Amino acid sequence: MAVIILAAGLLPGLGMAPRMLLLLIPVVLASAAFGLAVGLASATLGFALILWQMLRQAGTIGLEAFIDAFLWFAVAKLAASLVALQRRQLRRQAAGRREAEQAAEQQGLLLDEMSHRVRNDMQRLIGMLQAQARSEPQAAQALQRAAGRVQVLGRLHQRLSRRAETAVVDSKVFLEGLIEDLRSGIEPGRPVGLTANLESHALPLAMAADLGLVVNELVTNALKHGFPGNRPGVIRIAFGRDDGTYSLAVADTGIGLAAEPARQGTGQRLIQALASQLGGRMSFAQGEVGGTQFSLVFPVQRPEGGAPPPEVPPVPLAPTGTEGNSGR
Repeated sequence: MAVIILAAGLLPGLGMAPRMLLLLIPVVLASAAFGLAVGLASATLGFALILWQMLRQAGTIGLEAFIDAFLWFAVAKLAASLVALQRRQLRRQAAGRREAEQAAEQQGLLLDEMSHRVRNDMQRLIGMLQAQARSEPQAAQALQRAAGRVQVLGRLHQRLSRRAETAVVDSKVFLEGLIEDLRSGIEPGRPVGLTANLESHALPLAMAADLGLVVNELVTNALKHGFPGNRPGVIRIAFGRDDGTYSLAVADTGIGLAAEPARQGTGQRLIQALASQLGGRMSFAQGEVGGTQFSLVFPVQRPEGGAPPPEVPPVPLAPTGTEGNSGR
């Protein structure tokens, strides 16, 4: 940097004003690259060169010339101070970002470890419920349903553990995984299949949790009540969006509503509570090809006060085996 200052100060053919302006450049560069001390040293060297050039050209330094040189020195020191201050601020910001990144990384590692432990705890809980169901036949259905509910929440927790940029879930991916879990839970040899017609939409995690629990309850109800005596059939799940509302339909080809007396068990109460949380409306009717169809319509954004959307006709059940993958 001293070489640049000397070159600018000794460059022949320049007037004093252009030389002063040119000498400010290395002062600014020195302050930006090396800090205030080097910037002030560069300003001092430039001031000495200006005085030397004045003495060399005029043989003496008049008061006016000295004032001009001193003013340049003051401006150079001010420029060096401002640039060095900006440099320090940038360095502090960079250090703060590094510390924040390190803290975020450390927090992410802790969250991953905690998430791993929670997933293990959920798996152990599911295993305990299923084992208890095998050892206590009288409570088997209730325990299996409880295990299914934990499994739904486990799927959402697995989504959270991936540290997504936004707290949303792809409805198609989430429900396909849930339906596959339900399909694998059907007893071997039971002639009931599951089909799905699902659209892909970004759902908030809380909404996805409520929706998943509703699907789990409806499919479990259909398997429990709709197909007695190893009766064959299909359960179809459909999910989509129409303008400002989402619609879910779970329909089966089982024995239908008339063949079974109405009951308001824990599962039905849970479904109604979840529908209310979604700000939606639940309805059921006889399916077009037999069995029962449950429909849930709820707004894309939950309305203030939880007011449910207007009634809409249920989605018709497609003919058996026309879409999706059948279960065992």
